[in-house]
Amino acid sequence: MTVNVERVNDVLEEYYKLFYKTEDMALKRGMKSVTHTELHIIESIGKNSLTMNELADKIGITMGTATVAISKLTDKGFVERVRSNVDRRKVFVSLTKKGIDALAYHNNYHNMIMASITENIPDKELEKFIKIFEVILEALRSKTDYFRPLLITNFKVGTKVSIVEIKGTPIVQNYFMGQGIENFKVVKILPSKDKTQFTIEKEDGGKLVLDVEDAKNLIVIKVD
Repeated sequence: MTVNVERVNDVLEEYYKLFYKTEDMALKRGMKSVTHTELHIIESIGKNSLTMNELADKIGITMGTATVAISKLTDKGFVERVRSNVDRRKVFVSLTKKGIDALAYHNNYHNMIMASITENIPDKELEKFIKIFEVILEALRSKTDYFRPLLITNFKVGTKVSIVEIKGTPIVQNYFMGQGIENFKVVKILPSKDKTQFTIEKEDGGKLVLDVEDAKNLIVIKVD
């Protein structure tokens, strides 16, 4: 890593630490019942009505994580869930009046803090910063899919992936745990004898042959 890249990393890391610290401080003064992580989920929903799948994809988290977060926000009165009349499998989430108020608070805070920290920067220098940061942002956006959790069956033979969630019933989850397949374990996808099977190599070198439908319970991200 070059010195310049290290400096970019250090500056961005320090910025986000301070930014979230000040955001937490602002929340404690104005909205004590919601965390900044929950506030960002509220921001992602916005004034729209999204399905749980759409929300999980938009934030880049698993359905399990999204469900837990939305359940907490529903209990706190910020979000409401409505099951589709057309497709009962779909659940839509939207903000309540309390959630919309929280969104307005969040937006006002961001406008205030950004205006405050940029007020002494000349317009020309600020424009240069924006252009450079847009290039960085676009490069990061191009990597989003690389880190997005997907079904293990979406990846090609030879790919190494890290387990981020095990779906299914407790029996299914216990089966995988008994086979040494747990969160954060890295496995490699191997060729299978037929299309109904899915084979993986575990960290200890052992092979595990699964039914394709069973394999779809494993949510993973690609690793180098």
